Amino acid sequence: MRTFGKLGLSVGLLALYGADSWAQQAGSSTSPTVLPTVTVEGEAINTAAQRAIEDKRAAPNAITVIEAEQLNQFGDQPLGDALRRLPGVSFPGGNRARDVQLRGVGVEYSQVLVNGRALIDGNSKRSVQVDRIPSSMVERVEIIRAPLASMDGQGSAGTVNIILKNQNFTSRGEVGAGVGYQDENGPLGDATFLQAFEAGPLRAVLSGGVQRQRRNESKDTYNYTGAGAANGGTLEKNERRFDQINLTPSFELSAGDQDTLRFEPSYLRTRELRDDVSTALLANQVTVNNREVEKRTRERENYGLYGAWTHDFSTATDLTLSLDYQQATEDTLRRAVRYTAAGVPNRVRNRTEIIELERYNPALVLGHKIDGHELKVGSDYSFSTRDEDNSSVTNGVVDAANQTRRYGIEETRWNAFAQDSFRITANDRLTYGVRVEDTTTKTADFFGVSRERDNFFVLPSLNYVHSFAGDLDFRTGIARTLRRPDLRELSPSVATAGGTAASPDTGGNPDLEPESIWGLDFGLDQYFWGNRGLVAGNIFARHFTDKIENIQANEAGRIVSRGQNVGTGKMYGLELEGRLPLGFVGMENLTLWGNATRVLTQVEAKATGQSRRFLDQPDYVGNIGIDWFVPMLSTTFGASR
Repeated sequence: MRTFGKLGLSVGLLALYGADSWAQQAGSSTSPTVLPTVTVEGEAINTAAQRAIEDKRAAPNAITVIEAEQLNQFGDQPLGDALRRLPGVSFPGGNRARDVQLRGVGVEYSQVLVNGRALIDGNSKRSVQVDRIPSSMVERVEIIRAPLASMDGQGSAGTVNIILKNQNFTSRGEVGAGVGYQDENGPLGDATFLQAFEAGPLRAVLSGGVQRQRRNESKDTYNYTGAGAANGGTLEKNERRFDQINLTPSFELSAGDQDTLRFEPSYLRTRELRDDVSTALLANQVTVNNREVEKRTRERENYGLYGAWTHDFSTATDLTLSLDYQQATEDTLRRAVRYTAAGVPNRVRNRTEIIELERYNPALVLGHKIDGHELKVGSDYSFSTRDEDNSSVTNGVVDAANQTRRYGIEETRWNAFAQDSFRITANDRLTYGVRVEDTTTKTADFFGVSRERDNFFVLPSLNYVHSFAGDLDFRTGIARTLRRPDLRELSPSVATAGGTAASPDTGGNPDLEPESIWGLDFGLDQYFWGNRGLVAGNIFARHFTDKIENIQANEAGRIVSRGQNVGTGKMYGLELEGRLPLGFVGMENLTLWGNATRVLTQVEAKATGQSRRFLDQPDYVGNIGIDWFVPMLSTTFGASR
């Protein structure tokens, strides 16, 4: 792959200068000198790394932070490509950066938030595909390893909180653009804008962008007999293009000394064009048996409106009432034509898949500070719906619908929490709390049969931080979290396949219980060189009750795979992280970095009493690399593995 670096850095600095100059011409009382705010970018990146470490030190729980300057210095377009560099972060599928995995376990154990709130997505695993967010629109990303009571109970492996630049109302202007080219796939690029300003009691951020990214997942497979003789194969071409639009403005209005109103409308649109060509070879691995060409278009749209009112009763007490409304659709069109070896079409198949989602989420949070304690209590209600439908027509004849993709789900949740954070001594901080979540889930399957399930959980949490003399911090946290079932796992309808162990039919299970997970974390963080360097280690453990896995069983003479609560599970692991600036040897712009996560898992099946590791779980996740920033080019060169 050949890519060309960011163009937005110099343009963005010019925009910053222009914004500051315009503000002064309008009568600002600040000093007219703007040069100190436009520093050499190499220093800006070092400062960002230092600020990220300082955020990590100030947090009451175990987190890792990456700032905007660090995200953008490599020209990574989708956010996921930049997140790969963080400890414990990986993605299923070698060339994909969509569904975040933390600590080597499935994506269903990781929670993704945007500005601290869940974003509805066509992904049925209750997560957000982060490739929809350009890294240039992000202020910072927090990887939260140990949860607080004020957070949603999901995320037993951790939570990724993406903070967008629309949360920062500092007056400024930014314009960015990036271009590149991917071999055998075509051009790619992105362009973003941001203008933040104040006008009397109004503060506003106008931000958005467009992005084109590409993925190539082509592969060739050759088969051989046990004796080593050629036995056919498949040539698979898979090329994808993603065209995206993101609009994320925000507005804050001061309505007097004690009241603030905030509005955040949002619009996200992703159009995916996918070309699949599958060529089946005869035994000699040269002659074509048949070829299928499929064109796929997937449109994803999200509309959102978040509004909040904050009232300050005093400098110590505040109340926030908010409403988060979201609506989303995902439409997929697939047209596949199969050709004979002679190139004659002998099958034309057209398929559609439609997903519609909606959520209402009012919330209340009350904060109060007294005698060194930071108290916070809150409650929220959410009502979410998800409807899926599909159709298929082959050679002009309507096929039977996929029963597992035609269903409806309504989920109602009541949540409440109470949390306290205070310093026991100048070097010791304790944060503890409890959260309750009451959920009612109603499913309607392909045949219109409805099922309803109620779950109530109490989720306590405790986090403790001790700062030793010097720059050494110790952290520990214990918390109970949940893993709710994949939404598609709740529909009992069966999709027919081969009905064998090699090709089982698939279906859901509306009786699935959420997994209950207790977690424990211990960590040591050693900082040096003014918080620019870091060596950190973290030991973690998780205990799973009602572990969910897909299990095959004989149903009326056919093998069917369904999600089942198979028993208890355990996970243990070690995380290591390091950042070493080489300024001590006179190489100011060279930094060594690395991270590694080792994971051990075990599940005990209640039906058989047997023990084994979790399905689809790697033993190691790790990265190591070196970055060299060249100030003259405003570009970072790096190598990593």
